[in-house]
Amino acid sequence: MFKTQHNRYLAPSSWGLETTDEDVLHIGGCSTVELAKLYGTPLHVLDEDRLQATAQNFLETIENSYPGQVSTHFAFKSNAVPATIQMIKEAGFKAEVMSDFELQLALHLGFSGKEIIINGPYKPDSLLESCLEYEVRFIIIDALEELDRLHALCEKRDTETNILLRVNPHFIPKGMNQGSATGSRKGSAFGLDLLGGEVKIALNKIKPLNRLHFHGFHMHIGTGIFHPKDFQALLNQLSELVRDTHTLGYDIKVFDIGGGLGTPTSREMTNWEMVLYQAIGKLPKGIPASHQPDIGTYAQAITQGMLDLFGQDSLPELLLEPGRCITSANQILLLRVHQVKERPGIKKWILTDGGLGTVSKPTYYEYHEVFLCNEVHRPRAEKVTINGPVCFAADVVYYNKWMPKVQPGEILAIMDSGAYFTAWESSFGFPKPAIIGVKNGKHRVIRDRETFQQMIERDHF
Repeated sequence: MFKTQHNRYLAPSSWGLETTDEDVLHIGGCSTVELAKLYGTPLHVLDEDRLQATAQNFLETIENSYPGQVSTHFAFKSNAVPATIQMIKEAGFKAEVMSDFELQLALHLGFSGKEIIINGPYKPDSLLESCLEYEVRFIIIDALEELDRLHALCEKRDTETNILLRVNPHFIPKGMNQGSATGSRKGSAFGLDLLGGEVKIALNKIKPLNRLHFHGFHMHIGTGIFHPKDFQALLNQLSELVRDTHTLGYDIKVFDIGGGLGTPTSREMTNWEMVLYQAIGKLPKGIPASHQPDIGTYAQAITQGMLDLFGQDSLPELLLEPGRCITSANQILLLRVHQVKERPGIKKWILTDGGLGTVSKPTYYEYHEVFLCNEVHRPRAEKVTINGPVCFAADVVYYNKWMPKVQPGEILAIMDSGAYFTAWESSFGFPKPAIIGVKNGKHRVIRDRETFQQMIERDHF
């Protein structure tokens, strides 16, 4: 652990990173300083070996924990970089997609239709028709009207399909902010309203729709779930749903618990932390060393919840849709310090080439650690605001972050850029960054830096 009078910080080894005798940060056997010099910044750097090890460990852990059948699908929305998904696919994952682009990407990468499930609140007819054409394994129904549209499309194509019903259970994990609580009845439009009776309506509605085959339920209660017991608590309140489903004459063959499993090295801010941070710039504390949940802890909680709900002899197939817990901690974002500005008695700013407006959107609502790459153990001596290059005042990485005294030209590393950073990135006057894969001291480009020509190629003038 790094320790100062102000806070405690996880050490670089928490991300599998190393430091040399010269105190330079290394990832995958490569110097971050040299990578920044060679490829430019901003720059995402992916640890390929660690990514695949994380994916394999997830599969082995959940399959060893759950006594029934398991099917694990990577959530493309968290990181849709083809090379990254290909590595996860090679580890044994299937695909969970939410759009035409993600479906086509999955097919392009060699996933068969039977390895794909489709989710999300926005499924136009064109997307549903593609799902029928490629025979995806499950279409997850998000609304009552979707049932009618899907059945009509099946009749039009003279085909059938398998469905799961997405349930909004009105369950909010402990400490989760409102923007991430997808299982909230009041805060999220996703899914069929369990308390409002929409699930029963859907089950009755399916009966005459002979081209739609009900297999079970889907639930997703949020992202960055930091307390594994929340999954168990969710499952423990669903006995009435299971009973009503059986009463209506259905078997639950599949239960999709969704994703949202947190990572031990970054976390989302709570509602109150968000209020304080956005209102007065009070940056939350980092990750407590005493609370480092691993995949095994999540697996145990989910397994026990499923056993409590269904019993040993009636366990359905368990589907999972992990995203951030696979990719987040295995990629970092390198930024170069452009200049340091100080107004005595007011504030000090570190201006870099990446911020909220271009490459670091998740730092708006999540806590990520920041290291100085060229001298990792330089003492954190001052509180600063780290800014990006875009011409608006809120283009920040973090307000009021304890950092070492830095100089122009030095390199900062933002940890955990493997989930949602590339999904949120924007060409706000600057090109989107390159992504580099590193392994055993070697490095390769897995996504080119965006060029000026690519930024304007859709335009006509």
